[in-house]
Amino acid sequence: MFLSATTFSGSPQYTLSKLIPASNDVETLYDISPYIREYISFTTPSEPTTSLTNPTNERVNVRVKRYKLVGSTYTPLDTTDYIAFDGYTYYEEGYNFDAGNYGLQGGSYYYWELSGGTAGQIRATTGASFTAKYTSFHPSPTVTSVSISSGTYDIARVLTANLSVGNILEILNAALAVQVNYFFYPQDECKYLPVIIDFINKYGAWQREFFFKASNDTFSVENTEYNLLQTDSYNYSTYEGQRKVFNANGKKSIKVNTGWVDETWNETLKQIMLSERILIDNKPAKINSKSTELFKHINTKQINYSLEFEFAFDVINSVI
Repeated sequence: MFLSATTFSGSPQYTLSKLIPASNDVETLYDISPYIREYISFTTPSEPTTSLTNPTNERVNVRVKRYKLVGSTYTPLDTTDYIAFDGYTYYEEGYNFDAGNYGLQGGSYYYWELSGGTAGQIRATTGASFTAKYTSFHPSPTVTSVSISSGTYDIARVLTANLSVGNILEILNAALAVQVNYFFYPQDECKYLPVIIDFINKYGAWQREFFFKASNDTFSVENTEYNLLQTDSYNYSTYEGQRKVFNANGKKSIKVNTGWVDETWNETLKQIMLSERILIDNKPAKINSKSTELFKHINTKQINYSLEFEFAFDVINSVI
């Protein structure tokens, strides 16, 4: 098995082998995902303004060569190339399958109009002569087309010129047939400061979501306490005290609220809670919320989700 961010080397990174179960059952199965995950890592979203090549550390090219051993001779069977991402499927969907060419499910999404940055990105694996077509919303629609060659790219959800009004994004193939479409709407928040959360979703791609309503910051401290030996057991100083602490450090956490969302937001919620890589306002974090009700509109007319996160670093720098 060959693994590479760009081109394949002459020697395989891994060689796996098994004995066949029986002469009438010659199939052997291999789980290569743990080896692939060693070559994938995530730093920060690329935040493109048009289209950029997807960072090579977020995916890996895989070449699998199969052989059969008869006696002492290896005979080639076939060679298959893949582009691998660190995604997953659900148990109810059966064995892991190809999740498709796009790192975000088609549909409608909202972003904070005054975020000062981008509305997020979409990872797309395209063929030759593909096009990203942006159609702005009111007041007067404008159409902007960005040519995309064959490859894997991070594509801006919303063009900079459309941030105040939003746009439709369509990915077209060489025959100009729509492969997937998205609707991105700006949303203003006049009372609260929205919180921006980037996370790795089920497709192994960065996804940006905005928690528009009230957020609460919490600060907690941990330390080790010990009994202090007095410098003079007879004529001691009352300012010295009898107990002291060391190894003091702090942690910060935040509780956020989505605001009113549709029932379909349940899927995004699950992917956030299952994510192993989360950034909150560009700071590494982990989710503390371990369970939540998945609201149904028939039972709850106005759906709001509250989630708790802990920033994944000490307040006092403890990196050696």
